[in-house]
Amino acid sequence: MGKKKQKRKSVNVAQALQRKLAKQQGFYDGRFKEKTVRDKKKEWKKKLSRKKVKIDELI
Repeated sequence: MGKKKQKRKSVNVAQALQRKLAKQQGFYDGRFKEKTVRDKKKEWKKKLSRKKVKIDELI
């Protein structure tokens, strides 16, 4: 059991170092985020349904 803990500890240290380097390079600030294209039909349906709810609340 001691070997597993030591092996896991070394993995954690390696991951922490990798994350620290990535932070320094700005990896987590959104520059490397994948660009997504919004579905226009879905956005239109959401907008329409929100308007209907607001109209129903006024009645």
